[in-house]
Amino acid sequence: MNEKLSETEERARLREWIDNWAVVGRFLEEERLSRLQAMTDDEARQQTAALFELWRPSNVDHLGVELVTQQRWFLEAARRTRRR
Repeated sequence: MNEKLSETEERARLREWIDNWAVVGRFLEEERLSRLQAMTDDEARQQTAALFELWRPSNVDHLGVELVTQQRWFLEAARRTRRR
């Protein structure tokens, strides 16, 4: 479906998508949180290991910058949790 939409139609579809996400997104977030809370430590370790095993181009190596970035995310998440 490669129809060319007018700018008005495109904006209307985008607005519809955003409005839909505002409703559905909450349910998906609740489901995600429920699954994370039900996860055992072993399952969390397995998921983390699987993330670290994801493919990446061999010519890209920033000496572990991915781990530093992830640590920054976890640190920020922990700070936000403490602020609540």
